[in-house]
Amino acid sequence: MMIELILIANLYIIFHDIKNRKISNDVVLIIMFIGFFSIFVKGDISSLLSPLIILFVGFILFKFNIIAAGDIKYYAAMSLMIEQQYLLLVTCIILCLGGLQAYCQYSIYKLTGNERWIERGVPYGVAISIGSLFGILASI
Repeated sequence: MMIELILIANLYIIFHDIKNRKISNDVVLIIMFIGFFSIFVKGDISSLLSPLIILFVGFILFKFNIIAAGDIKYYAAMSLMIEQQYLLLVTCIILCLGGLQAYCQYSIYKLTGNERWIERGVPYGVAISIGSLFGILASI
């Protein structure tokens, strides 16, 4: 049941991130509660360290305008359900998928000349969803 809730929340985030370039704090909060419940069930409080590191590094990246605050909060919440041994791999997957998205958007812009493809930025919630879901499934 928990994985179904996470999947629904991720689909909602993907849709709204593509459409509005915003990640709902309410949905991130739901994911965070599910993550805390997951930690409680597993009894492994060492998983609380990962989101703190992600938030710290993310804050620095946000200050340099490299990534949006919503993306950082979202990944930190998702990381609660990913075992630490998979976090580096998941982060690499997210970075590669985000880079692929950016490349595709830029290529479409170059082909069409339509600046809408690049002016709003990359909906990084898509890459975070896919990469994190991979990590969650690997952690089960």
